[in-house]
Amino acid sequence: MSLRPVPVTTKRSPAVPTAVNRRHKLRLAVLAAALVLSAACGAHRSQEPAAPVTTVPTQTQPTTTASNTISLVAVGDLMLARDIATLTDDNGSTYPFEHVAPVLADADITVANLEGTFTERGTAADKKYTFRTPPRDATGLALAGIDVVSMANNHALDFGPEGLRDTIAALDSAGIAHSGAGENDVAARRPAILQARGLRVAFLSYAATTDAVAAAPDAAGVAWGTVDTISEDVRRAREQADVVVVSLHAGNEYADEPSDTQRLLAQAAVDAGATLVLGHHPHVLQSWEFSGRAFIAYSLGNFVFDLDEDDLAQLGPAPFQTVALKIDLSASGVEKVEPIPVYIDPQEDRPRPADPAEAEAILDRIRQLGGELETP
Repeated sequence: MSLRPVPVTTKRSPAVPTAVNRRHKLRLAVLAAALVLSAACGAHRSQEPAAPVTTVPTQTQPTTTASNTISLVAVGDLMLARDIATLTDDNGSTYPFEHVAPVLADADITVANLEGTFTERGTAADKKYTFRTPPRDATGLALAGIDVVSMANNHALDFGPEGLRDTIAALDSAGIAHSGAGENDVAARRPAILQARGLRVAFLSYAATTDAVAAAPDAAGVAWGTVDTISEDVRRAREQADVVVVSLHAGNEYADEPSDTQRLLAQAAVDAGATLVLGHHPHVLQSWEFSGRAFIAYSLGNFVFDLDEDDLAQLGPAPFQTVALKIDLSASGVEKVEPIPVYIDPQEDRPRPADPAEAEAILDRIRQLGGELETP
C-alpha cells in the first residue's frame, strides 16, 4: 500500500483498569483532541470500543484463537528528563503527551521505550548523559494511554540499582507493564504479558549497546541481547502467549541504516517466533520490513525528547521526525501497518501530529529509507 497520512482518531473507550484510573485516559484524550485535531486531517470517531487490557501472570497457557485481532500503537524513545522534567514540574505530568494523547489512546495496547529513570535517588553514572525524572511523573504515561514500556536500554542504570528499583516501583504504581530490566538476569529477561480482546501478547526487551549495564545472576541490569538469549526467550514466551513482541535497543545513533547487529538480532527474534520487532537507540527513523507475517521496524526514532531550535540547526529535521506506528495483530501475524506522522515541536519540547508539509516529509523519508508496509 502507498504511504499516506493517517487521520487521528479519538480514544474509543477507557482501557486498562490499574492503580491509575483509566477513565482519566479518556478524559485526557478528549481534552487534548480539540488542540490536536485542528492540526490533523479528517478526524473521525472509531466505531469499535477499545478492549480492556489486563496483565497476565507468566507460566500460563494461551487460550485464544487466530480470529482475535487487536490494534497496537508503537512509539519511540520517551526521554522525560532535563527540560522535559522542568516542563512537567510547571505544567503537570501529562504535558509531554497532551497533543498526541488521542493517538496513544486509540489502540488496544500502546508500547514505548522508556529512555531514562524515574528516581530522585542514586548516584549518577560516569557518562556524558544521565536521565532521571521524579517518580510522580510516571502517572503521565498511564494517563496518556501508554500500557507497557521497554526498559532495556543504556539509560536504565543511569542512577544505579537504586534508581532502577525506583523506576520499577514508579511504573508498577502507575499500572504500566514493563520488561527488559530487573534485579537480576532472570527478572530482566522475564516477559510482560498483556491480554486484550482475548489475545495474549508477550513483550520482551533487550539492549545491545556498549554502555548498557547487563544484568547478571546476582546483579541488577538490563537483558542483554544475543542470538541465543533472544531465541530461547522468544520460544519460551510463545508457550505462554499468542503473540510475542521484541524491543531491541541497538545500532548507531543518527544512522539511517540498521547495523549488522540490529539485523542479526531482529532476524533471530523472528526466526524464534516473534511477530513484531521494535527497534530503538538510533534516535531517527530507520527502515521497516516484513519477514513472512512478522514485521521489523529497525528504529522508531524519538517520540518525547527535549529537542529545540539549536538541535534543529545542528542535527537537521530527522531526530524531530517520527511516527506512531499503528499495527493490527493476530495470532497469525501482522495484519496491517499504518504510520501516523508525528513531529517534535522545537518550541514546546513535545510531540504533536505533523502538519501536512511535515507529514509528507516524514513519509518521504520513510520511502527513501525503505519503509515496507505492504502486508504479505
